[in-house]
Amino acid sequence: MKTKISVFLVLILNITLTVSCSKNEKNTSIKSGQFHTGIDNYILSLIKAEQIPGMAIAVVKDGQIIHKKNYGVANIAHNVPVTDSTLFRVYSSTKLVTAVAIFQLIEDNKITLNDTISKYIDKLPEHWKNIKIKHLLTHSSGLPDYKNFDKQLSDESLLFEISKEILHFEKGDKFEYNQTNFWFLQLIIEKVTNQTFETFVRKNQFENNEKQVIFASNSLVAIPNRVPKYQFNKEYNAYELSTFEAGKRSLAGNGLNITLNSFLEWNTKLDSHKLLKEETKLKMISPFQFTDSNSSFGYSWGIFGPEGKQYYGFAGGGVSALMKFIDKDLTIIILSNGFKNRPIISNAITYISGLMDDELVRKDRMLNEDIRLAFIINDFKTAVEIYNQIKQDNKDINFERALTRTGYFHLSNNEITKSISIFTLYTKEYPNSYNAFDSLGEAYFKNKQYNLAEKNYRISLNLAPKNKNAETMLKKIQEITNANTTRN
Repeated sequence: MKTKISVFLVLILNITLTVSCSKNEKNTSIKSGQFHTGIDNYILSLIKAEQIPGMAIAVVKDGQIIHKKNYGVANIAHNVPVTDSTLFRVYSSTKLVTAVAIFQLIEDNKITLNDTISKYIDKLPEHWKNIKIKHLLTHSSGLPDYKNFDKQLSDESLLFEISKEILHFEKGDKFEYNQTNFWFLQLIIEKVTNQTFETFVRKNQFENNEKQVIFASNSLVAIPNRVPKYQFNKEYNAYELSTFEAGKRSLAGNGLNITLNSFLEWNTKLDSHKLLKEETKLKMISPFQFTDSNSSFGYSWGIFGPEGKQYYGFAGGGVSALMKFIDKDLTIIILSNGFKNRPIISNAITYISGLMDDELVRKDRMLNEDIRLAFIINDFKTAVEIYNQIKQDNKDINFERALTRTGYFHLSNNEITKSISIFTLYTKEYPNSYNAFDSLGEAYFKNKQYNLAEKNYRISLNLAPKNKNAETMLKKIQEITNANTTRN
């Protein structure tokens, strides 16, 4: 059995040769049924492991659609497949579209990043008035989050209530994700344009596309071709419909519903500078200079990945993402409608990008993902065989990430026997890892095998004397043991 990374590199070579022949061509046509085998195999494994009902995936490299495919069902009850007409709720990926709207107004000299928000929003408390548009875009405003207040309040009443709160920190200090920022950006757009948020965005980003782009933050409204978001109820071992409803004030933050084709068209416009000038787009994704040097974020565009392999974009609700590797002219779009266990979008972006460009390969992350999926999809014996083969061929790679995540995957699904088996393997493979023994202790504790839990927590504490979790759990085990002794 050959290591999977070697297969990846062959695929990368093939794709690199294909796209290099047409590097200067921009083919924006959208065809169904185009797919890259390596990506397809990975997505099918991901769907099986995470029990994702339906997905639509697209990958664009050098202006060419390398992969575009629909998977699974849009509606579980009626077994309706995902098609090119399927509308997905993208949740916070909407923020990318809102950022473009703000920068379009900046290009038109109607606003500036340094404008104070009090210029456009009335009745703000005095200590909020000097917050600027740039602070809203970069989540550095320090504003309280309106989602923690009664959503039934009118805008005026809500503003009155949250204005009683103090700022969480001085503007510009650090990144703190906050929905109030995008409510205020929506108010600014509407004030400046004298249009509703959705009207302005449609006209300037999605013109003549009324059926494939809809703004609605209510998951329960019946919209033709729109998929519901499914949430897995582990108590009943079944999917149920999300009842998420955020109201009109949330449209700029999470209200976009869109087909894959329309998102691809929007991406093409952005890449070909039809939405924004190139220099404006580069400003939008550039890092904001936070006072706290540990914070890193653009103007509503996240900045992810290690140096040299960075990508930009945003994810939403655990079900969507649009990410761009700017230097590689590579865009990955992920749309889905639910998951049993929250899928790790960053893993998918890393894995797919590694298939597309050899300079983006992160071998350790890709192999750890292979092992994670192997343990979830296969029986334990088969998974161990796959793990041992990959480990043998890649002695320089650390696989603690995969073993930790798969162990907790089974533990969260109350598959304790599987979890114990994986964590036991983890302790044998990494006998000096305090985390391995801490994790095994947790699995035994959940299985009420307190003697074995205590044994492993003590090993963990010996390896890492500052492990507070092990200390806490040992005290808890002692209390349980004492209580049981007293009862007997």
